[in-house]
Amino acid sequence: MKSVLTHGGAHRRPRLFPALVALAAAACAFAPGRVAADAPEWSLAWEDGFESFDSGRWNAATSYRPTNNSLHAYLPSQVSVDAGELVIISENEPAGSLLYRSGLIESRSAQRYGRWEVRAKLPVSTGMWPAIWLLPDTSAHPWPSGGEIDIMENRGNQPTRTSSAFHYGTNPPYFHDYVYSEQQTATISGQTTRYDQGFHTYAVDWTPSYLRFYVDGVNHYTVHDEDIGGFLSGSTQPMRLVINTAVGGDFLPNPNASTVWPQEFRVDSVRVFEATGAPGVVDFTNGGFEANGDFETEGGLSGWSVFGNDLPGNPNVRVADEAVRSGTASLKVFGSYREGLNHSGVAQGVTVQPGDEILAELHALVRSADALAGANRVAMKIDFYSEYGAKHGGDAMLSEHTQWFADAATPTDLWSKHAMQVVAPDGAEEARLSIVFEQPAYDGGAIHVDNLLFGKRLAEPLGDYNSDGKVDAADFTVWRDSRGATGAGLAADGNGDNRVDDADYDLWVSTFGQSKNETPATVNAPEPSALGCALTLLAAIGGRSPGRPSR
Repeated sequence: MKSVLTHGGAHRRPRLFPALVALAAAACAFAPGRVAADAPEWSLAWEDGFESFDSGRWNAATSYRPTNNSLHAYLPSQVSVDAGELVIISENEPAGSLLYRSGLIESRSAQRYGRWEVRAKLPVSTGMWPAIWLLPDTSAHPWPSGGEIDIMENRGNQPTRTSSAFHYGTNPPYFHDYVYSEQQTATISGQTTRYDQGFHTYAVDWTPSYLRFYVDGVNHYTVHDEDIGGFLSGSTQPMRLVINTAVGGDFLPNPNASTVWPQEFRVDSVRVFEATGAPGVVDFTNGGFEANGDFETEGGLSGWSVFGNDLPGNPNVRVADEAVRSGTASLKVFGSYREGLNHSGVAQGVTVQPGDEILAELHALVRSADALAGANRVAMKIDFYSEYGAKHGGDAMLSEHTQWFADAATPTDLWSKHAMQVVAPDGAEEARLSIVFEQPAYDGGAIHVDNLLFGKRLAEPLGDYNSDGKVDAADFTVWRDSRGATGAGLAADGNGDNRVDDADYDLWVSTFGQSKNETPATVNAPEPSALGCALTLLAAIGGRSPGRPSR
């Protein structure tokens, strides 16, 4: 098929009065809310576990035509199935006038928009160019007029890095442009992950608004329609899935004396999804940084989007076990040491409705061995968007809320709690939480974050100052007895600003009556009757409102 022959053209790049308190509390209640909005909902269209080679689903290509100055022929004999895995073998054996032989398969079905997941183990050696990508019928839509989506590419001489790209343009007249990003990740011990030493899942979400690229559930790169002139929504065509290994070419060094032969590209499974057309609900996940795709032995960043992870060979946004509040891992972020102001961190969105109260809470620690230096600082941000998955700073961004919680003055070797509570504005469909490490210069230091709660996943009420799982009069006592105290780790420091003051009282009032495991969507600013209940409780225990404090 002609699509086989166009692959390379893309790759240029306390005791209270119990009875009175109970009586007062019984009258106090908060009505639950609901979180829902418009987001993609995927339905499985087809999958292949490769128990055999399904020639009705796949075409194994035959091609002796080099692309991108590659040095191989594609032959069906290089494609087989072994122990439930597709195997593409690249060999140092001539084929026709070409020096090497390899394999390529292409799905016979095509679709526009959806989600593609491929679980694979990559070949690795100089000259190997494994790829998982999507391409339209180029006989009807000459490349690159229908687009090309490169879900994963790898240079065999760089086994710890993969890349993703989108190619687009016109033909005729011929014009080609592309956007491109590389990714790397690290194990909990800090070693960069090699993609030839186990199976990893490579995926893309393709909608009219964006492309989101993933490795093991981590969104490492997003292309927004507005950044490419509306091409995703206006010009892309249905595409087929292609899996292949090229040998040599413009993208990487050619094979040399160090190249190990033969090489195998093994694929465990393929799953393809399509949008149902129904509204989806997206909940918060992996706030403890324990999930790592299909792996169960260590922490990971699955469910998060990663940005600014640019330090070559030393991923600066990763999980670590140097400082952990619970579980086995925490998030560790430090600067990427690029020239000028740079930002690195993670982000994750949940679907919301206008008027929802959105809460976020995290615990953070700065190690004395890696204290923040210079002007480095770290923020927690909640942004709202009128469209799920929209671009930060784009037209669909409605508001942003920022709390800086760590800098060079932050006490070290002590876990501190930080929280935010904001209301979703009119038109909001997504609330997005970000942890942002800002590095203006080349100063060092790192932040560790753990037990992060957001949206519907908030497990402990922010006003629960005695940590008994509910917000009640006992928590007011904790606040009253410590009011005016300063420092890190204070029980009644509900907003995490290292002091106990009226703001923490307000937070107690706003969450009064909430119990552990209630969702943030059920937390509402108290109505007058609810506030009256709270004040009745204060009278019962001899308390007072901070609105008229004794100084």
